[in-house]
Amino acid sequence: MFLLDHTVVTSPSDLTTASKCEFAFARQLDAKLGLIEIERQARDPLEARAAELGDEHENRWLERYRATRNVVEIERPRIDRGALREAAENTERAFRENAEVVFQATFFDEDTNMVGFADFIVRQKDGRYRVQDTKLARSVKVTALLQLAAYYEQLQRIGVDADTTVELILGTDEISEHDVRDIVPVYRNRRARLLQIVGERTRATEAAEWGDPRYAVDGRCEFCEPEVEASRDLLLVAGMRPTQRAKLIAAGIHTIDELATSEVAPQNLREQARLQLQASGPIPPFHMFAPDQIGHLPAPDPGDIFFDFEGDPMWAEPGSDVWGLEYLWGFVDVENGTEEPRFTALWAHDRAEERQALRDFLGHVVELRGRYPGMHVYHYSSYETAALKRLSVRYGECEQELDDLLRAGVFVDLYPIVRRALKVGSRSYSIKKLE
Repeated sequence: MFLLDHTVVTSPSDLTTASKCEFAFARQLDAKLGLIEIERQARDPLEARAAELGDEHENRWLERYRATRNVVEIERPRIDRGALREAAENTERAFRENAEVVFQATFFDEDTNMVGFADFIVRQKDGRYRVQDTKLARSVKVTALLQLAAYYEQLQRIGVDADTTVELILGTDEISEHDVRDIVPVYRNRRARLLQIVGERTRATEAAEWGDPRYAVDGRCEFCEPEVEASRDLLLVAGMRPTQRAKLIAAGIHTIDELATSEVAPQNLREQARLQLQASGPIPPFHMFAPDQIGHLPAPDPGDIFFDFEGDPMWAEPGSDVWGLEYLWGFVDVENGTEEPRFTALWAHDRAEERQALRDFLGHVVELRGRYPGMHVYHYSSYETAALKRLSVRYGECEQELDDLLRAGVFVDLYPIVRRALKVGSRSYSIKKLE
């Protein structure tokens, strides 16, 4: 999104922003229009790393195409009308000359004030052109499909015979195919909504305010979070869903404080709000409303351990498209003959060490269970067991041992037990908040 001759020009990526949080898009647009000054947060290192890996992913596919096909590469233009028109004309010329692959195809629709840069548009055997977009994600997101639909419609606008199949090249190098005719109606609806917001903001004389019912919020983005805190919004309440928030606002309840004293709000939300307001120290207040759930836990055993991972989802070996490294395998036990907890750390700095950590950890559990048949491995959330399954299959290690442990119920996930048994005066029930 940018201003061109005092006109707001949007891009398909703006659809992603607005789809996630309309308030965030409105605030960023207000800043462009001079209605408000915003101080952007420093870029999160993980976000920066993801962007870097995304560029590497795109460049790998560009090199593949360069090695096998004739690629026309459109230079990214400056942000001025003449340069954008020239890049768009070069793109159209590439299609007229039957380019096999067009990289960074530039579309500049001056009727709707939209500019877009498509990763790859590839000529098929039947002569039609197929839109492809590289995404670092490992699964398909609706917002990514909306961008594909945008480029498909731009191809149609300039008279290019476009394939109705569009493709996402995921970070795993899997190619996910989709029929664009299923996506276009959603895209047009979201595009119309985007233009509606643009129209409202360009006519406005003041910046969009928090609580404006016209704009949907996600509640946790960098634009929402300060407003939630400052206004004591209902989104401060743990487990508050947008639909619940809307109903409470309609009933005249706008803040966590009002919710805590309300006699008409749902009891579970009211109690959650009250507990959060009572929190005053490092240990939050809590209420055990279903003690029978605690009673379902296994009996304590001297061999019990608590297990947790720390991982880097963006780590990859040079030249590999397999991401993620579980670099710290930590567990606590009291099996050392005293009542003092003992922490053991298994570190992994590469794939070989990760594989060894898998062997060492599961080997330790199997050995411990041989001495303490009633022992269990406690963890918080399903990530640990899911990751162990994934790594066991990847390396072909300890598959039978892990299967035996899972079938025997040795692993016990505490998160669902906490949610079923306790209310805690904390906005979040994550382990980092409750530890």
